[in-house]
Amino acid sequence: MTTPLLRRAEARDHATVVRVLARAFEHDPVANYMLRHDGLERAFGAFFRHAVLPHGEAWLAESGERGGAALWTPPGKWSTSGFHLLAMGPALLAAVGARRALARAMAAQRVQDRHPKAPHWYLFAVGVEPELQGRGVGSALLRVVLERCDSLREPAYLEASTETNVRIYERHGFAVTEEVRMASDAPPLWLMWREPREARP
Repeated sequence: MTTPLLRRAEARDHATVVRVLARAFEHDPVANYMLRHDGLERAFGAFFRHAVLPHGEAWLAESGERGGAALWTPPGKWSTSGFHLLAMGPALLAAVGARRALARAMAAQRVQDRHPKAPHWYLFAVGVEPELQGRGVGSALLRVVLERCDSLREPAYLEASTETNVRIYERHGFAVTEEVRMASDAPPLWLMWREPREARP
């Protein structure tokens, strides 16, 4: 079991966060469906800088020279429209590719339309570098925010891209609410919700 050093990510950590998440999602089926093979860093960079960093809920888990990262947003702060979309547009277009941009935008919107309206903490992405997977780093990145969810009595939400990840999230209190496909040729995606847990006596 690795005991990582957890801290909030800052603007100076941009390259580290992007590298960690790109390595973690290199073989992810949904990421590979949505993005060009070289688009992971651009996409994670855009979401980190414009959608997550302003709210101070990007986290790094450092274990030596390797680690993990998680991109959370607090209740009411997630947005992929207006200013955020305009700011992220060029990077996301390059990450997806111009020829597929419209189809992938429509696919993403199908998932966004199902995003819960009730206030919640949103986990956009959590990833651990391949060499450290299975050693507790990802669980530590989940717990640092989920413990706050429990203390504040606030729910959390995420979209899982593999059945293996579904089982991991279930161990942390999430439950599948719906299985969806963004398009007929897309891999499945599992929408998951977590009610806050009661504090143990």
